[in-house]
Amino acid sequence: MKIEIQEIINQLLHTKGTDISIFEEDFLIKTIDKRLLATDNNSYKDYCRYLIANESETDLLFKSFHISFSEFFRNPLTFAVLEQIILPSFLEKKKIRKEKDIRIWSAACASGQESYSLAILFDELIETTNSKIACRIFATDISPSELSNASRGVYQTLSVNKVSLQRIKKYFTKKGDSHTISQNLRKYIDFSVFDLLTEHGDSPPASIFGNFDVIFCSNILFYYKPEFRLRILEKMSKNLSTGGFLITGEAEREIVKSFKFREVFPNSAVFQKEK
Repeated sequence: MKIEIQEIINQLLHTKGTDISIFEEDFLIKTIDKRLLATDNNSYKDYCRYLIANESETDLLFKSFHISFSEFFRNPLTFAVLEQIILPSFLEKKKIRKEKDIRIWSAACASGQESYSLAILFDELIETTNSKIACRIFATDISPSELSNASRGVYQTLSVNKVSLQRIKKYFTKKGDSHTISQNLRKYIDFSVFDLLTEHGDSPPASIFGNFDVIFCSNILFYYKPEFRLRILEKMSKNLSTGGFLITGEAEREIVKSFKFREVFPNSAVFQKEK
């Protein structure tokens, strides 16, 4: 890595206490290049000087490393497997074992679309089965501002384009170009700040003991260097209940397969730990 890039890394570490060298190198350089272009700097050395002189740019660079894109029902195949196979099977298992709830962790949840998608599936399942099993969704992200947006549950029309009209009518209140999540869905979800790379705990404190039936950790692994992907996957593995499922992004399937997980349904990005 160029010494000028290392100087930028050191500067952010000094001012923000954050080591961006944990990110995969191509992503790291592309992210810095975008800020270099946005600030009309011609070289990494010039940009480093600019970074030192402008505290606001330090904040912008720091934020640019936290990708917060999310969608409702992002991977149709994954959500079809959840809706038709995984959640109904867990419901039956819980009844047989006389357990009270299904526990789901939505890790790196960004502005909450994934978490609310899960809540919609569960709410529909409970309605059709008349089951008394509860669902607890622990939705976490490193960004307090993203979690604030998620808690508000207000989305523009473009954001709900993968949600069926029937579900929009049932679970959203429309006002102008915005759609607000119903209170009925919010009851399932606990939003909290959690850093997946922290050394202080393996699961969100709100969950108390982990032991999740389903963990969503989608479209985040490929941003990190292999050793940090490994750390996240180890954390996921520790937190899965017996027979639990880890769900990732489609582009991360090969990463997960290399870490003692097997894909349960072809091309679904739905995994279980190898026995």
